[in-house]
This record gives sequence, structure tokens and C-alpha cells, in this order.
Amino acid sequence: MASLRRFPLLLLLGLPALALAQNDEPAPAMCQQLDLGTLPSSPLDKLVLTADSLRAERQGLADLAGSVRLRLGDKEFVSDALQYNDELRRIQINKASQFRSEDYLIRAERAQFDLNSEEGLFEDSEFTLGKVGARGSARSIQLSRAGEASAQEISYTSCSPGDNSWTITAGRLYLNREEGLGTARNATIRIAGVPVLYTPYLQFPIDDRRRSGLLFPSLGSDSRTGIDFAWPIYLNLAPNYDAILTPRMMSDRGNQVALAGRYLLPRAEGRSRFEYLADDQQFGRSRGSSEFVHNGLLSSRLALEINYAEVSDPNYFEDLSRVVDFSSLTHLERSARLTYQSPGAYTVQALVQDFQPLASAFTAVDDPYRRLPELRFDALTREDWHDTRAGISAQAVNFTRPDSVEGLRQTVQPYVRYSRDLGAMFGRAQLDLNHTRYQLSNNSTGDDNPERTLPIFSADAGLRFYKFDNGGGLQLLEPRLFYLYVPYREQDTLPVFDTGETDYDVPRLFARNRFSGLDRIADANQLTTALTWRQLDAGTGATRLAASFGQIYRFEESRVTLPDAGSLDAGSSDYLAGLEMRLMQGLSATSTLQWSPDSGRFSRTGMALRYRNDGLRGDLAYRFRQGLLEQTDLSLSAPVSSAWRLAGRLRRSLRDNRSLDALAGVEYETCCWALRGSYRRYLVNSAGEFNSGVYLQLELKGLSRFGAGFDELLPGDDRPLGDD
Repeated sequence: MASLRRFPLLLLLGLPALALAQNDEPAPAMCQQLDLGTLPSSPLDKLVLTADSLRAERQGLADLAGSVRLRLGDKEFVSDALQYNDELRRIQINKASQFRSEDYLIRAERAQFDLNSEEGLFEDSEFTLGKVGARGSARSIQLSRAGEASAQEISYTSCSPGDNSWTITAGRLYLNREEGLGTARNATIRIAGVPVLYTPYLQFPIDDRRRSGLLFPSLGSDSRTGIDFAWPIYLNLAPNYDAILTPRMMSDRGNQVALAGRYLLPRAEGRSRFEYLADDQQFGRSRGSSEFVHNGLLSSRLALEINYAEVSDPNYFEDLSRVVDFSSLTHLERSARLTYQSPGAYTVQALVQDFQPLASAFTAVDDPYRRLPELRFDALTREDWHDTRAGISAQAVNFTRPDSVEGLRQTVQPYVRYSRDLGAMFGRAQLDLNHTRYQLSNNSTGDDNPERTLPIFSADAGLRFYKFDNGGGLQLLEPRLFYLYVPYREQDTLPVFDTGETDYDVPRLFARNRFSGLDRIADANQLTTALTWRQLDAGTGATRLAASFGQIYRFEESRVTLPDAGSLDAGSSDYLAGLEMRLMQGLSATSTLQWSPDSGRFSRTGMALRYRNDGLRGDLAYRFRQGLLEQTDLSLSAPVSSAWRLAGRLRRSLRDNRSLDALAGVEYETCCWALRGSYRRYLVNSAGEFNSGVYLQLELKGLSRFGAGFDELLPGDDRPLGDD
């Protein structure tokens, strides 16, 4: 395949061998099992014969005529005439007949069957495979005791009776029920009666077991790759690991190969993916990517996590990825984490972490510090002493980055925590002592060994008021106070390795540091007042509505800052409000609002409406950040009939008055076949250039199945629509 530059020729060639795959991924609904009628039931050792007339001959021969019915166990013959040899236990039928068993329904013009060996021959026949959901016709069919079947001059399909949207015609076909495989010789796949592919050897699944072979290809056209064709090959290597090999041919780029694998061990699981493009015709050299993810237990107390991802160049995903969200990536993480959880009360963790920056046309991409390594120790007393527990957190991190200040940061933070919950009220308090010390290199200014020591105190208290409403639901009102005190320590001379300013949202009202990371600990003398109202379902306990409102009041200015950032003045902060509602079955809404009393305006808002019910998915989101962005995000996936389904997504910038990402898809699916098509147009840089592409996929049910259709095009339930 590496020598092919234009894929359309592939559809005109007779492939030397073709094996279609089956894996265990969920698939759209197949045709219901074809009805074989009421199965016969009689003892396996008892032969039941009924007929209008019977003529006995010598040597155990008997000729039966008129409404003949022969039953033995789960097998039954029905015909107008039948000859039975009692000595040899053989059946000969020279008229139209019907044979029925647990697996087969065969109508034939002539038939022979040996009741001892359970082997039979049926000529000029039509057949139905009930469990497989397939049917067809053949010049002859031969059955064996093991349930295997061999047919000559056969036509095979999984479409419903009267529907021959696709068929396989073959000189010879073998069905192996034990292995779950069908094998055809000199086979032609026809769609709507038109031959589209010939192969001297074709293998396809006849049940749901995983097996190696070809999955259905996808065809598309993209402004960056040209005509884009991929044909994945499923490799069922073992019961606990498998892989997909995907040759991909792009008219404007060249030929790429991808290999994705996954494995499941008794105490671990993982996946990997490798891609390689030998010669990118536009880029001028080879390109590739790799990914490896592992999560597992080395022992009952020791866990290992590995995440590794790498690309040959920063623009790899922008140019070559088919995945919708890859274009928004700014970094790839490479890390390994080893965690030991003691039977006592402590945890030890070791981490090495690196990042590869990617290209972004919209935001500045920094080069994060590497952690080579990070060691962490956490301990907490197992038993309370008068509702009080003591603990300690310790961390040592070696930060490295070329041409930058580098060094070791060591932190020790012992603490004492008090917590008491009485149901109608609760109280918590914690006192920490943080000590941080640096050992720096490449430091052109300041001390190479700066230190910082400061206490951190917080107190948290709240009340809970309960009320049952007229509908039997429970209403819960929770006023809450949170006080935080951290004295000021000058920290401008400390480096910034992993620290940034966090978003101001409802959970951050109760945070003990407004910075992420440990290079900055904000001074604070502040009180948070908050009120939360919940409405719970009396039957399930699920939250039907939750509304939160809060504000921070600073008694003093918060002077600790990051470089090029300002301090926070004393006084009241912006108001924050959050709302979560379950409006009806499948419909929910969320909202976050930040109101500035100084400007009298909303400085940040986020709203989302989500619907999930009976195959219908809908999402609508609005996001606003003053001076930065104002966007809407709409997605919809809906069945419009039993066969048709539409999907689409539109993300638009109201601030710039332009579309950021538009995607539309249509799917036509029957129990016999499915056709999917999608179109995507998205902004690739701040200059206003767009990339667009069209992709198609055809699936013939009963030959191969893989994937779950359109849902991968839309936001998942695990993250808010339009979320960063």
C-alpha cells in the first residue's frame, strides 16, 4: 500500500484476500433474529412420523405421502412426500421440503439427511440462519453434526426478506458455527445489485465474537489533506489485548500508517497509538506521533501510572488529525507516577513529568517546567482525638527548563485539623505551617537559596435548615461562613515554576490559596459569606435545584502577586452565583455568574442547557469573559425517523462576529446497512483562515461492525459544552 498515491483505484481492483472483522465495541441495533417458527420438541431418541399415507417396502424402506412431518429432537422435516430408511436412518426427499432446527430453516427442492451422523444435503435451496440474522439461496447446502454448513453457488445477506440492499455471491461458502466465521470463495460484494468488490477469499463474522479482519473504510476530503481514505484492520491478538492497524492515503500528503492497541491485565490496563507518515508532500519530511497510557497495580499497595505522548512537530495535529478537539491542544504530557499507599495513614508518591509544546494560532504557548523528579509524602493520623487530627504534607521537586532559572523546591507543611458535623450545623478549622526552601541555578538576580515560612489558618462553619414542601420534596438552606488568615510574606524574589492564578468561581470562595502551585501563597485576611439552597427529590434524594450565592470581603489588601500582575484591594470582591437545575426528565441547566459591584456589570458568565432522552441529545451554551471572549456553542443529535439521524455543532464568537467551528452530520441506518456523512469547517488561525472537510462511511450489517457513530462528533457528558 505504501506505493499507492491515489486510492480510487483500490475500489476497482480484485483484492487477493479479504477478511472482515468483528470486535466487542457497542454497535447500532442489528436486525432482529429471523423467525424460524415454533421449534419442534421431541425426545432425542424418539422418531415421530406423521403422514396421510404410508407404504412400507422391503429392507426397512417406507414411502410417506401427504402432509408428511418427521421430528427427532430439535429437527423437523415437512414435505408432501418423503422416503425413510429405518435400517440406515436416512431420509430422501425428491419434492419441495422444509427443514427446521435450532439454527437453520432451509427450503429445498431435494434433500437427503442421515439421522445417525446428522449430516444432510439440500439442493436448490433457500435458507435462514435465525441466530445469525442472515438468509440467502444456494444451489446446494451440506450440513454437519457440528453445525457447520457448506454451500455452493450461494447468495448471502443479513438484510430482511425482500430487501437485498447488499449481498455476497460466491462459488462456495463455509459457515463454521463453532468458530463463528463465514468463509466465501470467489466472492463478490454487491450493493443494490451492483458489484463493487471481488475477492477470491472472503471471511466475515457470523456472531458477536471478536476476530481479526477488515473494518469498514472511511472516505473524505479535507482542505489540508486532500482526498482522505482510511481502511482500518482489526487484529484480535488475544482475549486480553487487541490492535487496529490503519493504512491512510491522503492525496495531498502521502501515505500514513497508524497502529492503535489496548490491553487488559489482571491488575492493569492500557492503550497505545503510533502514527507514521513517511514523506509529507507538503511538509517535506517524515512526520509521526506516539501515545502510551498505562494504569495498574504493581502490588496491593503500589500503583503505577504512565502517560506519554509525542509528535514529530508542533503542527502535527493541526495538519493531520481527524479528531475534532485535537486542534485545541497546546501541550502533550509525558509523565510516570508511582504511588504507595501504606496500610497505615501515609502515602508516598514519585513523579517525573515533561511537556511538549504544540503550535497554536490563537494563544501564546509557553514551555512548562519539567519535574525531574517530584517526591511527595502525605500523612494523616487515623484516629480522631476530640474531633482533631494531625497531618503533614512534604514535597521536593526538581524543576528544569533550558535557558531558565532552575532548581529544587522543598516544602514541608504540618497541620492540625478540627472537624465536627452535627447534621443541623458543622464546624471545621485548620492550622498549617508552610516552610518552603529553594536551591536555584541559572539565577542571575537574587538569592540562590531563598526561603519562606508562614502560617495558614482557616475556619469554616455553617447551618442547615430543612423543610419538606407540599410535593414531598426536601428543601435545604445552608448559610456558610469561611474565614482565612495568612500573613504577608514578600515573595517577589521567589521563582515561578508551576504557579498561576486560578479562576474565580463558586468553589474558589472557600479556597485556602488563590494561586495554583506553591511558588506563591497569597496573604489573606478575609471572610467569605455564602448561601446555598437545594431542593431534593423525596424518592431518590437527587438534587432537583441548587442555587449558591457568595462574596469575599477582604479586611486587608492582598499584596502577594505574580510577575506583571496587580494586588487585590481591601473590601468586597465580585459577587458569585451558581445555579444547577433539573427542569424535567433528561433536561438540565447550569449557570455561573460573576457580578462586579464597581462597574455594575457582569464580568464573567457561563450558561448551559443540556438534554438527553430517547436518543435525542441537545446542548446550548453561552460563555462571556469581559474583554476576552463572548461565545455560543450549540450541538444537536436527533433521530428524525426510524432510519434517519442528524447531528450538528456550531461554535460562534459573538465578539468577532464569526463562526469558530461548524460541524454537520447525517446518518441513514437500517437493520441491513448504514451510511454516515459529516462536514466540518473550523477556524485554524487568528488571520481568519478556515479548514474544511467532508467524510463518508458505509457499513454493511452482518459483515463488520466497529464504532458508535455520530456521538464522537459532539461534546461528551463528562465536560460542559464549550468548556475550555
